[in-house]
Amino acid sequence: MRVALINPRFRLPIDTRTTAHLGLAYLAAMSEQRGDEVVIFDADVEDQPISEFVQEFKPDLVGITANTPQVKQAWRTARAIKEVHDCLIVLGGPHVSVLPEESCEKPYVDVVVRG
Repeated sequence: MRVALINPRFRLPIDTRTTAHLGLAYLAAMSEQRGDEVVIFDADVEDQPISEFVQEFKPDLVGITANTPQVKQAWRTARAIKEVHDCLIVLGGPHVSVLPEESCEKPYVDVVVRG
């Protein structure tokens, strides 16, 4: 399975982050152990537009994480992906874990994971 794990754009400057997104790294490691082909796309550091990346990689599943300040960007990212590629979109992360119903209402989000 081809899996793309996405950290959407965050409105804070990139230099305020001190590490890569460990949650996505853990998920990628577990998925790779299953034999999946995994790519982590951090929209804050990638030059390529997300729609272009998705059209090239053609994932079967896209996982998108969201903290509260970036949840609207996560929804926009999910919508942009669905517009160019038909795949399973999974949303997770702190905001989604606390308010899952909010993301379940979005037609371009297929699965919401709390955890």
